Amino acid sequence: MNGPPAPLVEELSQLGYALMRLLFSRAKEVFAQEGLSLLQAEVLRLVKEGVRLPSRLAEHLEILPSQVSHLLTSLEETGLLRRHPDPLDRRRVQLELTPEGEAVALRLKEAWLRVFGQTLARLSPEELGAFRALLTKLTEVERG
Repeated sequence: MNGPPAPLVEELSQLGYALMRLLFSRAKEVFAQEGLSLLQAEVLRLVKEGVRLPSRLAEHLEILPSQVSHLLTSLEETGLLRRHPDPLDRRRVQLELTPEGEAVALRLKEAWLRVFGQTLARLSPEELGAFRALLTKLTEVERG
């Protein structure tokens, strides 16, 4: 299979980037209301979803461990996150959200869903179904 023609690929690429920029811009505004950057908000989301090790955060965020350390320090200083020794390996630390961190993570998720929902509201129910099907198809992991 040769794929779609190059001009169409370029146009879809530009539209994809425009959508990502729009969503990231809106996310930055929403997260700034909580005094957080995009990366800090993503750390809260990942820890809430079960990522407990700083090394795993670095992998998920695709940043250096030293950058994760700075993010964790800033979130600890604001009382949103705690680091504590790993009971299975005292050389490592595990991460957990504080009660305030849990509350902020929930507010961020709700705010993000409102923002994304506002963007999706421009689509008809049929378009939403088609968009979902296309995103699902494009994001499926190839099985081999």
